[in-house]
Parts: sequence; C-alpha cells; structure tokens
Amino acid sequence: MSLVECLFLDGFGFKSIPRKHIRTKTKEIAIREEDEHGIPYADNDLIIQFGSDDDFGILLRAAPFVIYKRGGFGDWAQFVELFGMPQRIGKYSSMDEQSRRALIQAFEEAGSAPYLVIPKETEATQTTLSSSGNGALYNDFRNACNEEILITVLGQTMTTQDGSSLAQGQVHMAVQEKKHRADRRFVERMLNKYFVPLLEKRGYPAGGGRFKFLDKAQEISVEETVLLSDILPIPQSYLYEKYNIPQPEGDEAIARKEQHPSFVLPPDPNDPDDPEGKAAAIRNNDRSWLLRLWDFFAGAPQVGATDGKARIRLSDDTMQNRIINRVADSRGKALFDAELFRFFADDFVRAVGKGRSKVVGLADTAFTYGARDDAFITSMEMNVFHFSAAKTLAELQELNSLFRESGSFEEFHKKALQTTDVFNKRWQQTEYEPAALPAESASNYQRLVGKTKLFPYWEYKTAGDDKVREEHRKLDGLVLPANDPRWDKIFPPNGWKCRCYVVALMGHEVEDLDLKTEQDRCDNYFNTKEWKQVEVQHWDVNRGKTAEVFTRNQMYIQQFPDKASKLVGNLYYNDYGLDSFGKKLAEATTEAPAAFEGRKEDWLSEHKWIVDYKGRQVEMTEKVFTRHTSGKYTKTRVPLLDCIPDVLAHPDEVWINDYVKPKDFRNMNFIKFYKEKVINVICDVTDAKNYRIATWFEIYPNAKIADKTKKSRRIDPRWRYRRGLLIKKSRE
Repeated sequence: MSLVECLFLDGFGFKSIPRKHIRTKTKEIAIREEDEHGIPYADNDLIIQFGSDDDFGILLRAAPFVIYKRGGFGDWAQFVELFGMPQRIGKYSSMDEQSRRALIQAFEEAGSAPYLVIPKETEATQTTLSSSGNGALYNDFRNACNEEILITVLGQTMTTQDGSSLAQGQVHMAVQEKKHRADRRFVERMLNKYFVPLLEKRGYPAGGGRFKFLDKAQEISVEETVLLSDILPIPQSYLYEKYNIPQPEGDEAIARKEQHPSFVLPPDPNDPDDPEGKAAAIRNNDRSWLLRLWDFFAGAPQVGATDGKARIRLSDDTMQNRIINRVADSRGKALFDAELFRFFADDFVRAVGKGRSKVVGLADTAFTYGARDDAFITSMEMNVFHFSAAKTLAELQELNSLFRESGSFEEFHKKALQTTDVFNKRWQQTEYEPAALPAESASNYQRLVGKTKLFPYWEYKTAGDDKVREEHRKLDGLVLPANDPRWDKIFPPNGWKCRCYVVALMGHEVEDLDLKTEQDRCDNYFNTKEWKQVEVQHWDVNRGKTAEVFTRNQMYIQQFPDKASKLVGNLYYNDYGLDSFGKKLAEATTEAPAAFEGRKEDWLSEHKWIVDYKGRQVEMTEKVFTRHTSGKYTKTRVPLLDCIPDVLAHPDEVWINDYVKPKDFRNMNFIKFYKEKVINVICDVTDAKNYRIATWFEIYPNAKIADKTKKSRRIDPRWRYRRGLLIKKSRE
C-alpha cells in the first residue's frame, strides 16, 4: 500500500509519501515517524491510495528469506573460521607450566591457523568432515533463500540465474513478461480510476481520455536510423545509449564530422578569439532528472573560475541578465552566484533589522524593555545567511535545468527571466515580511522573558480585525504563565503573515484566572485540523528561543545547516571575485599593532567584551583565553592580543564556514590583511545566547602542500579560512 500526493502549483506534480509515516488504521499521515497520529487523508481528494490497507507488498513476503540468508551467512562464516583451516594439536606435560607457555607462543608465532594445546595425559580427536559437513549445507540453504526471493519478486528464477536449457529460459521469460503486463494493467487502472477525474475537476481537458502504456517499439537497424534521421529529429543521446558508444570528451578526435548542435548561443562581438561565436555551440542532450540533480550537488562551482570572456552579453545590464549570462557561460552548470546571494542576504538582514528595531511597549503600564541581545541578533542573521545561500542554490539549479532543456538562447532567456522574476521579486517580497515578523516577535520574547518576575503571565492577542484567520481567533485572549511550555509552540508568529502578539500581565490582573480551563483550551486547539496544518508548515516553533527566522525545514534545501559543508564548503575567495592571498598581502598598507608584551591577565580584564564591526559585543571567555595563552600557544598567540579588537572592528573579510566543528556552518572568520601579516579571529554563536571568540592566530603564507589539488585547499591556510559564505569584504 502506498499514498501519492498530487500537487497543483505550477502545472501539476506528485510526491510519494513514505510508508513509515502512514497510519492505515486511522487513515492519517504522521508528521514524524514516531507519532501515533497525524493529518487525516481519507477525505482528501489530492491523496491517491494504491493498494489495500493491509497490503504491505512483496518485499514483506520476501523479508523472512532475506533474514534467513543473512543469518546463514553468519553461521557459514563461523563454520569457515573454525573448520576451514587445519587444526594443530600440541601436547605438554601437565607438570611443566613453562613448556605449556612456550608451546602456546610457538603456535602464535607460526601463523593464524587454529591450534589446541592439551596435556599429554589427555586425548584429543580431530574429526574428519564428510561431504555433508564440509559447508555445502550452508551454500544449499543460501541458494534456496535466493530462489524463494526471486520467485516472490519475479515469479521465476532463470532470468537472473543460469538455466538448463533454452526452452526453460523462454518459459521463465514468459512468466516475467506476464507479471510485467499485470503491473502495467494495475498502473493504468489506478490512473484512469483516480487521476483522470482529479485532472477534470481542476479544469484539465482530460475528459474522455485514458492513460495507456505504448506497445513496445520495433527495433530498427543502423541503416533504418540513418533514413529516419532525414525526416525525424533523433537525439544524439539516444544513439549513444542505443549503440553503447561513449561520448567524445573535450577536444577528442571523432570518427566523422560532427553535425551542427541544436543549441547555439549568439556570438559575442567583444571576443576577438571567437567573433562568430563558434565556441558557443552546446549539445543539448536529453538528460535525466537524476543526472541534472547530480550536476547540481556535485563538482566544484563554475562561477568565478572562467577566463572572463562571456559568450553572451545582454544589452540590459540588470542583475537578472547578469545572472542569466553567467548561467549561460557555465553551460548550465553554475552552482553558486555571489551577487545573487548578496542580494538575498542584504534584503533579509534589512528585514531582520526592521523587525528588531521596534521596541516592546506595554500600553497598560507604559513600561519598555532595553535588554541587550547581540548574540541573539547575530544568530538570527546567521539563519538568514543560511536561507539566502539555500535559495541561491535552488534558483541556480532551476536556471541550469532551463538552460539544458532550451532549444535556443532566446528560449532560455525568456524562461530564465520568468524564473528570476519569481525568485527575486514575487517570492522575495512574500518572504520579506515573514522575515521581519519573526524578528520582531523574537525581540519581544527576549525582552518579555527578562521581566517575568514583574509580569509572570502572558496573554495571546490577535489584530482584532476581519483579516484574522479562524485558527488564530481560537487563541485570542488565552492567558498562560510565562513559563508554560505551550508558549514554545504557539508564541506568534505561528503562521505566514501572522500579526498576533503577546501582552504581559501582572499577577493581580489574573487573580480570577482558571488555569486548568485555559490549559485545556490550548490543548484542545492542538488536536484541531488547523493546528496540524501549522505543524506541517513548521510554524510550531518559538523563534524567540531558537533565533530562527526560517526553520530548518522551511529552507529551500531542507536541513541546510547540516548540508552546507557539502554544498558551499568548497566555495573559495576566487568564486567571489576576490584577489589571491598573496596579492592581498602584498597590497596591504595597514601596520599591525605592536606585539603585546604586558601581563596577559591585565589584557583580559580590559577585554572581556570586544566590539565587532557591527557594534556588537563579542565575549572573550576566561576558558578560551587561558587555553590559547598557555603552553605551546604562549609564543604565537599572546603577541597577537592587541590585534584582536582591531580585526573584529575593521575586518577585510568575514566568512561563515565550519572551521571549529566540521559540517556545522556557524563559525565566523574575521580576517585582516596587515603589512607582512594576516590575522584570523574566529567567533561562533551557540544556542542564540553566546557570541564568543573561539580562537585567533596568524595565517602563514608559506604553506608547503605536496598535493596541490582542490581537495588540498581544505588544509592550505591560504584557502582554508577564505571559504564558505562571504558576508563582508573590505571597502564596504
């Protein structure tokens, strides 16, 4: 049994729901695998069920034989270990312990074969194995399990195992083909029964039509293919696959003159080496979805690694056209775009700043809070940097796909403009407000928490107009203690464009409060269909605690912080158009602060808090300071102490990467180029509460890396720290 969700957004699509999340008895889809209940699907016409509720498929029927087979292999391995090699027997006098130890040592040094050491007075028998006890039984058992699995899945065995005759093989092949026909009939029946009415209901011209598998095409010869090519456009990818011919790579010589490609880019008049645009020709092979997805996630970024000679130049030099140019230059393999990332990030950072600029005011008491929360602000910005990077990757993936699928540059340009308009305007405008609302709400939460002794109760309030959604109206006026864990789920915003807020109350204002009634009211809301939708959209989170503008599952790439190391960890300074380490160092004119020679304890007492370039306070903990100014670090780190405040306040570059903890993209590298010296101060934000210095050191330019490859960049200090997400560069 399986469920398929049909999606009607841009066109239509579908998504298979993992079986482990389906609860057939209650007809619900669980959000988390361990949940007993979830979202009802019985009356949802967008959910199509294939198979009966108690049908767990042929894999379940095959499972016992898989288990037996695995267990049998383990027993067979143990058998081979015990009896596969000849056993040696050594005898010693029971009264001579020294001889026993010497005998054991001799056996140990003589090889890995098993041995037995016994007193001479005892008797040991070496059993000779018969044909039935030489391990053949295990092999027969394994073959039996394989046959049962094959019969369960395929209905026969000879299409995967050797047969005794051609006639038998043909019979087994006929059995397999019969199962294939049954599978095709089942798919046709399900699609026509459920999916066709669904299409009709949503206005698709599917009335009277039926889904049907096409009959197997007739095999054609090479000569027939040549003749058909005169009247039909035959993709080259089909011929390569059909005749198992490898595609030529690079400038590799070919057996005959290549035909004109189907995708030719307009010539670049500014390219003196290619005035006619001959080098712009691209083969637009029909590539599978899996291959396109691989191109997206694998390989080094292409942007910034070109020779600077763009093949296409659009007359309108807008950001959209510049991005389109770069995708075309990369031949549909662009992974990251620094300008696009900066556009998204700057916009969302402004939204966060706008949201947090609003001061919490309690009208009833005219009380305002002014708590400092630099760590929290930095953590929220880190979140929107992650979101911006994920969105950049998603947009580039879509543009790459359009490029490969388009038949001409004109077609690609038209579609690309529509896509960039959706990502950069429509969706960006939609996401800007939700970015400001959580920031405002989180700011309010942090300040409310700071005054719970004076205001121990909170009240949920809506905007009070006709735009308030019904599910939020159910919470209007709800009063709970400030420390009630229910606020972790319902603290607004708890939905897109949510305008609800929380009002703090003093104890005397809730003297007549029936707390049990209020708690039951909230718990009953958690059982509603509306709340299940909130959970699905991942709004059941108190952003005032998590410092998340967008949750991990709301990212364009889900769980992006965990995947960031793989996706953007190989973006280096050259991908952002920055100069090399050596050139930056050679051009530096700022003198580094003199080496610190005073008492390090005095320095720490004056620098427990250091201000960064955004005016935020960074903590130097005693633990970190002591570890980095003692032992082997004394000679290298102590002289750099006076550099730390200057680097944080006036960095040339700030990078987000995973220096301290691999795959945890939350470290901020503050890098400054001085004359003859480069200093890196690394900070991190933990739990949205602590904005601290993690370490500091000089980046030495004389690294000796034997293997100068892209992989070596991870250990080469000239590359290692200047990678990831660039969030600030000099002259800004």
